[in-house]
Amino acid sequence: MTPGAAGPPRVLLLAYDLRSPGTEELAHAVLNVLSPTERERVLRKRLAADRTRSLIGRWLARRAAARIVGSPWTTLSTGQRPGGQPYVVGRPQLSLSIAHGGRYALAAAALEARVGVDTEQVARVTRLPDHAFLGPGERAALRAVPRGEERRAALWVLKEAAAKLTGQGLRAGLRNIGFECPGTRFPLAARTPYAAAEFRAFRLPGGYVAAVGSSAGEPPREPVFVTPFRETALNTGRTDRFHE
Repeated sequence: MTPGAAGPPRVLLLAYDLRSPGTEELAHAVLNVLSPTERERVLRKRLAADRTRSLIGRWLARRAAARIVGSPWTTLSTGQRPGGQPYVVGRPQLSLSIAHGGRYALAAAALEARVGVDTEQVARVTRLPDHAFLGPGERAALRAVPRGEERRAALWVLKEAAAKLTGQGLRAGLRNIGFECPGTRFPLAARTPYAAAEFRAFRLPGGYVAAVGSSAGEPPREPVFVTPFRETALNTGRTDRFHE
């Protein structure tokens, strides 16, 4: 590493637009490098679209972990704990989280920290009743917020990200995960007494929101968007080859 060069990130968030050309070819390539156990788990999914989302999510998780530890992603293996939480085999210092909803797949990796990520279309959250996930204080706060539907959806993905970070999943009950978002602009910094972690919610193109949380270190302000052939950090122009 040259003097002054930035080292590997402590927390990395990758995103993929599932409408990108080459998605099916990428999913097929990822399937071929999975372990037999992982491959069987993916192939049990009935819908082809669900299999594709799962494969892209696993690829993103490996890519994020590989960037942090400085290894090719094809040399890493991932597993799944009984509660559904992904992990890197033989790398207990790493934490992973995967999310996919509608147009996007996301994955986050963190070094010596717990991480959680989620994404959802704003319109889908709009159809959910308040009592499904909002506490009384959150409902009251939303009445004074411009573009309340987008802020409301941000609370949904923040709560999902927090549940994944703690490993509790939906058992926690989303109404029991209360968030405070003191800012007015995206990306939103957020905190919850439910988890000792920092969270951030942000927009994705096409009417989506996403959130990421980390128990140590500042969570990313935005994702790194990835294609089958290169990955480009927003506003940086950094590129890498697919197989690195």
